[in-house]
Amino acid sequence: MVGVVVAMVFALGWLPLHFFRAEAVAEALPFYDRRERWWVRFSVTIISLHVSAACVTLSWLPVVPLGRAVLGLTVFGAAIAFWFWGRVQIGPLRRTRLPDEPPHRLRRDGAFGIVRHPLYFSYLLAAAAPLAIVPRAPFLLTFALCCTALAMRAAQEEHRLRAQLGTPYEAYCREVKRLIPFVW
Repeated sequence: MVGVVVAMVFALGWLPLHFFRAEAVAEALPFYDRRERWWVRFSVTIISLHVSAACVTLSWLPVVPLGRAVLGLTVFGAAIAFWFWGRVQIGPLRRTRLPDEPPHRLRRDGAFGIVRHPLYFSYLLAAAAPLAIVPRAPFLLTFALCCTALAMRAAQEEHRLRAQLGTPYEAYCREVKRLIPFVW
């Protein structure tokens, strides 16, 4: 029963991240080159596969240790909270941007003062939450693919932001880590 409840929280918890995205994928794809489009699609696909497989596995487990469930839900809740913190700093939740639309201003405070890509970091943290409960090799592999995809997306976004914001963005990159707070 605990596994089913946790799986439902994980599955439903991703919905706000989808509804309040910073950019609408379908509208943004034409602005990306062929390589970027591939990585956008791959990142969405691999995260969906990873989370779906984890949710199915959790719902089938006969016993889920309560301590692991609490840890997983805590990590997931922190990821969702951090995502909203970063997303609100980008702009109103209902407003999406296109990739060629530069940010209104370079944010160096809040979530953007901790990591340059708070939304991607939050996706990583949320994708890691099931691993706290079900640390199995297939999920470690799909999580590693999620990490690779989001690292590529972050690098591609930074290329665009460097062109849009110039020298101030370069200085920001030297001050704040890319994807993992205080590490990388």
